[in-house]
Amino acid sequence: MKLKRILTVAIAAVMSLGLFSMNSANAAGTYSISCKNDAYGMQLGSDYTAQAYVYNANATKLTDGSNFSGDVSGSYLIGGPNAGHQEAYVGNDCLYAGAGDTNGTAVVAGDVARLAVNAIVGAVSNRIDMAYAANNSGASATGLSFTTQRDGMAMSANNIVSGLSFWGDFGSTDIKNTQTFTNVRLDSNKYDGDVSSYSVGVDKTFGKALIGVVVSSLETDFKTTFNDGTYKQDIDTYGVYLAYKTSMLTIDLGMGQGDSTIDTTRRDLGNDQTITGKTTADVEYSNARIAAQFNRGKFSIVPSISYRSMDMDIAAFTDDRPDDVSATVVGGAATIFSTGNATLTVTDDAIAARSVTSETMEAGINIAANLGMIVPYLNLTYATEDTTKAAYKVEQGTDGTALDVAASNYSSSYTIGGGVNFMVGSHVKGGVRLGMVNGRDDWEESYMAGNLSIGF
Repeated sequence: MKLKRILTVAIAAVMSLGLFSMNSANAAGTYSISCKNDAYGMQLGSDYTAQAYVYNANATKLTDGSNFSGDVSGSYLIGGPNAGHQEAYVGNDCLYAGAGDTNGTAVVAGDVARLAVNAIVGAVSNRIDMAYAANNSGASATGLSFTTQRDGMAMSANNIVSGLSFWGDFGSTDIKNTQTFTNVRLDSNKYDGDVSSYSVGVDKTFGKALIGVVVSSLETDFKTTFNDGTYKQDIDTYGVYLAYKTSMLTIDLGMGQGDSTIDTTRRDLGNDQTITGKTTADVEYSNARIAAQFNRGKFSIVPSISYRSMDMDIAAFTDDRPDDVSATVVGGAATIFSTGNATLTVTDDAIAARSVTSETMEAGINIAANLGMIVPYLNLTYATEDTTKAAYKVEQGTDGTALDVAASNYSSSYTIGGGVNFMVGSHVKGGVRLGMVNGRDDWEESYMAGNLSIGF
C-alpha cells in the first residue's frame, strides 16, 4: 500500500512538471500570431481601416469597433477608439518591446568595431615588438621567433627571402555584457560570446625602419539575450604599417580597410518564429603608437601611449519575418480575423543603414624579467574610449515599469595581464599568458592563450 501511494505521488509529480513545462514553453507566444501580421500587427498604427479581432479566454469576438471586453485593457490597443478607425490587440511583448524588438546591429556593432581594431592593431604591434627585440641594433631579425601577447600567440619567420619576414598571429577572447535581463519586454543589451582572430603579414627592414603589409580576419559568435537571438559577424581587412626605432623610442603607424558580413537572428515576440537578417559593412581603421624602452639589469621596462580607431558603415537591409504558416489559433483563424482580412502573411522589418565608431586612447607599461630559461612579464594598461552607444527600438506603448535598463555607455577601462615565456633545453620554446579587462561598465572580457615550438 505504501509503495502504491509513493508511485501515485511520483506519477502526479511527473504529470505536473510536464504540464508546467508545456505552459512555460507556450507562454512566450500566447497568440501564435506575428507582431507584424498584415491584418493584426503593430505596423498598422492608427491609420488602418480593416477590422481585426483577437481571441482571448476572457473576452468575446467583437464586430463593431468598441473596446474589447474581459481582461484586455484599452491601453494595449493601437488605433482606437477614434472616429473612422478600428482597434487591434497586439500583445504585451509586441507592444512593450524596445530592445527585444531591435536587430542586433543596433546594439552589438559598436563593441565589435572595438574588438576588431584591438585585435588587428594588437597583432601588428606585437609583430613590430618582436622584430626589434630579436635584434636590439635594428629591425633586421633573422630566423624563427615566437611570442605570446594580450590577444593570442604569434610566430615570425624573419629575413627569409630577400630581407623579407613572414609572420602570423592568432587570438581568442571571451566577452559578456552583464546588464540585468528579466524578459524581452524590459530593455537591456545583455549578450555574450567569443571572438577569434588571425593576422598574417610580410615586412622588410630598411636600416632601423620596418615597412609591412598585413591581412586580418575576425569572427564573432554572440548570443543576444536582449532579443532572444544571435549575432555573427566576419570582418576581413588588409592594411599597411610603418615603424622606426631610435636608441630609446619606437614609433609606429598603421591604417587599413576591408569589408564584413553580418548575420542576425531574433524572435518574433508574437509567434515565436525566428526573424533572420543579413547585411554587409565597410570598415576602416588607423593607429599610432610611441613606446620607450629602459633596461635595468635583468629587467626591461617599456611604457607606451597609443591611439586606435575603427569606422564601420553598415548597409541597410531587411529583417525577414516568416509568415504565420504554423499559427495554431484557438478556434481557428476566424476567431481572430474577419472574413475580409484573414491573412497569414506578415510585414518584414526595414533596418536602416547605421554607422558606428570606436576610438581608444591607451597608456600602458610592460615589465619583463630575463631569468635565463624563463622570462615572466606583467602588462598594465589604462584606456579611455568613445564607442558608439547601443540604440533600442522605440516602444509602441509605455509599460510603466522602472526595470528597463539604459544602454551601456563605455568610457574607460584598465587591463591587467601577464605571462611567461620559457625554453626547455635548446629545442623547445613556448609561453602562456592570460589577463582581464576591468572597469568597463556592464562588461566582462578575459583572454588566455599559449604557444609551443620545437626546433632541431
